[in-house]
Amino acid sequence: MQPLLDIRNLKTYFHTDKGVIKAVDDISFSLVKGETLALVGESGCGKSVTALSLLRLVPPPGKIVGGEILFDNTNLLLLPENDMRRIRGNRMSMVFQEPMTALNPVLRIGDQIAEILQLHKGLERNQALERSAELLAEVGIPDPEQRLRDYPHQLSGGLRQRVIIAIALACRPEGLIADEPTTALDVTIQAQIMDLLGRLRDENEMALLLITHDLGVVAESADRVAIMYAGLIVEQATVVDLFEHGSHPYTLGLLASVPRLGGKKGRLTPISGQVPPPLARPSGCPFRNRCPEAFDRCAEACPELKELSPGHLVRCWRRT
Repeated sequence: MQPLLDIRNLKTYFHTDKGVIKAVDDISFSLVKGETLALVGESGCGKSVTALSLLRLVPPPGKIVGGEILFDNTNLLLLPENDMRRIRGNRMSMVFQEPMTALNPVLRIGDQIAEILQLHKGLERNQALERSAELLAEVGIPDPEQRLRDYPHQLSGGLRQRVIIAIALACRPEGLIADEPTTALDVTIQAQIMDLLGRLRDENEMALLLITHDLGVVAESADRVAIMYAGLIVEQATVVDLFEHGSHPYTLGLLASVPRLGGKKGRLTPISGQVPPPLARPSGCPFRNRCPEAFDRCAEACPELKELSPGHLVRCWRRT
């Protein structure tokens, strides 16, 4: 099946007074309609910068310096900004990480949704507000007509997140990026939000890029998963293959740190060390200072992403 989204050798760097931060460093992945790909890793590994890169929203001093972002066979990096605006929020949209900062605190909920519909779909204001109420109902918000008149501070965290999803889905996008959509929500609301995203993905045949650090969410919601570390994808596989045959030492460390019901008593097994500072990454493999399997070659060069089995890619000298 032809990918809706095909990322090839994407590089996004931040040029600072102290040096160059390679936030996203030569990553590739693809996504087809109706599929969920989870992008997983610790804070600071480059997940959110990847998401912003796909929509060309990287803040200064960040800049996309290489690669291709093919959306429906069109390279988004070559489009004029006016053409990009017609895609952003319309054909490809994003659920931002923190709903309180993503919503405008001085505008009513209805106005914020209606603005998108007026801009991209050319609806009159009354039509846009009517459609906005329908969208709020679709994402499970009770009494949607009343909620249109509310301000963001009048809603709970879970309801604000649903509003963000309604805004992202207003134009029925073909691709949706969800950046940590369950952050700061309690477990019950997390499950409701993920069920909602899954249902809307299926109903609209969307391609869903799910950005998260939670492997529990990945196991329940994704079809495939890409593990990121220090700006690189270090492993990519189907969810079943990754959980049953995870190979990269970083992946194994993440899996070992997940609590399990009925498991051995005692503390979880953490990954030793810390993520290296962006301006002080080690030579060779960026994970080598934390890796229990590191050897001399790991310091000499960063390994390429190699295929262990069909669809299962790993970046590790020990696995090639």
